[in-house]
Amino acid sequence: MLATVAVALLVIVNAVMFEMNRTLQADVSSRAQYIQQTVQLEALNREIVTAIANLVTRNNDDALRTVLSQHGITINPAGPAVTAPQTGTAPAPSPAGKQSR
Repeated sequence: MLATVAVALLVIVNAVMFEMNRTLQADVSSRAQYIQQTVQLEALNREIVTAIANLVTRNNDDALRTVLSQHGITINPAGPAVTAPQTGTAPAPSPAGKQSR
């Protein structure tokens, strides 16, 4: 009788832990997908900033320079743009001609 109750209790605990594990695995999978997409968008973000910085340099556009500086991006005369690294992330290696601070 006692063994039957213990087995039934262990089956219930196992089922609960299985569901909790499945929920946590779904959460981890969702976060991994978010990180993967963020990495992909980082390259696009750098290209957009570089293109805008090139426009600022070519056209000497002070209004656009101000918009970039409001977002923490400064123009380097030797290169297209210098961006401030985001908090909590390590800066990616910079292409030749660009420096990140």
